[in-house]
Amino acid sequence: MVKDNDTLPYQETMEIRENGDTVYLVACRTFEKTNVQIVNQSDDHCMRQGLWTITDSLGNFWTGIYHDNNEVGIWKKFDKSGKLLKETEDVSFGKDTYKVKEIDYSSGQPVTIINKPFLAFYIKNLFAIMVILFVTFFGRVFINSSIYNLENGTDFSPIYFHFGPVVTKSFGHSLLCTFTFWFSDYKPENRQLVIISNTMSVIALTIFFGIIIGLALTEEI
Repeated sequence: MVKDNDTLPYQETMEIRENGDTVYLVACRTFEKTNVQIVNQSDDHCMRQGLWTITDSLGNFWTGIYHDNNEVGIWKKFDKSGKLLKETEDVSFGKDTYKVKEIDYSSGQPVTIINKPFLAFYIKNLFAIMVILFVTFFGRVFINSSIYNLENGTDFSPIYFHFGPVVTKSFGHSLLCTFTFWFSDYKPENRQLVIISNTMSVIALTIFFGIIIGLALTEEI
């Protein structure tokens, strides 16, 4: 179909049922093309995707991005003359969506209702944050193991196993490697490993406590 010089594809298929009835099935994959830009897309599962512009009965309209039927990123509401009325931002993690920003402009001045920049940053970068935390915290365990083995002339593994009757003899060593963050006395040949271990410890602790403090400040915990 062509409406106001814009193309709106429409597709239906005819199906004849076993009882002889004829039904017409409308495809889910639809979109509109406005000013050479594709908007208001639905995928094969009838889920909204990409840029959408939604107009209400008063002529006001929302514009923003959908992902699997969820509003994500920044959405803006305008009146019919194009004046900005509201701005919101949602971020998604899995099947859950969190509102991290809502600003009301209807009075002519911005009124902040919700503003959680830390939560937005945390959710958007959650995977990278968890990878860095995991690598720095557990990586330092193996480095500490090398340091302690060189210091004490031992050959313990940093991994402690207790499976049935099988128990490794390195429990104390593993405990030290896990919870040692700072070294005061060490052999000169261990200096480089100590610097690496301490640096990784600082990074891991900063990330961990940064997450706790940030979520507490945003009242998420």
